Amino acid sequence: MAPRRLRLQQRTKQTHDQSRPPLGARTIIAVAARTARRNWPRIAAVASAVGVITTLVEIIFDNFVNPANLLLSIPTGLIASALSLFGSVFLAGFLTKLVSEEHGAEAATFRMVVRTLPWGRLLGADLVVALVVAVGLLALVIPGLIAATFLVIIGPVIEIENRRVMAALRRSVQLVHPRFWSVALLATLPLAIVSEIETLAPSPDSPAGILEALAIRGIAEGLAEAAIALVLVYLCHRLIALDQAIHRDKQS
Repeated sequence: MAPRRLRLQQRTKQTHDQSRPPLGARTIIAVAARTARRNWPRIAAVASAVGVITTLVEIIFDNFVNPANLLLSIPTGLIASALSLFGSVFLAGFLTKLVSEEHGAEAATFRMVVRTLPWGRLLGADLVVALVVAVGLLALVIPGLIAATFLVIIGPVIEIENRRVMAALRRSVQLVHPRFWSVALLATLPLAIVSEIETLAPSPDSPAGILEALAIRGIAEGLAEAAIALVLVYLCHRLIALDQAIHRDKQS
C-alpha cells in the first residue's frame, strides 16, 4: 500500500506542478533590462522629464505657497496632485507602448502615447487603487500592502487587455492571486523602497537644495520608477500568458 500511496502522491504533485508553471522572475527582470538598454535614451528622457516637472511643482507648493492663502494654495495643490498623477500614468503608459513596440507595434512616440492612452480609465484606476490602498494602510498597514500587491498590475492590464476599470481590478486580483508572494517580492517591495528615496533629498530651502532635490526626487526617483514600471509590464504579460496556458490545459 505504501508504494501505491507514494506513486499517487507523486502523480498529484506532478499534476499540481504542471498547473502552476514557474513565474520566471529572473527572466522577467532580464528581458526588462534588455529593453531598458536598447531604449535607455528615450526611457531616461521621459522618466527624468516627468520626475523633474512633478518634483518642481511639488517643491513650489510645499515651500513657496502659503497654506493660509486658500485662493492660491488650493488650486496650486490640485495642480501639483494632477501633474503627479498624469505624469505617473504617462510614464507607465509610455513603457507599456514601448514593450508593444518591441513586438512590432507602432513606435512609442510622445504624440502616439498621448493620443492612444485610455486616459480616463487609467486615471480612474489610479484613483481607485490609491483609495483602496490608503484605507488598507489605515487598517494596520498590512491590508494596504496586500491590496497594493493584488492591484499592482492594473495599469498594464487596462492597456494590454483593453479592460474597463472594475474589470481590470478583478483581472489584476485574479492574475496575482496564484503568485502573490512572487509578485510582492518582484513589484510591491521595490515600489515601497523607491517611495523612500524622497526622504534622502535635502530640504529645498536654497538654490543648491532645490537642485539636489530635483536630482534625487526628480531624476533618480523617476528612473527607479521607470525601471520598476518596465518590470511590471513584462510581469503582467507573463501572468496573462500563464493564465491562458492553464486554461488551455484545463480545456484539453
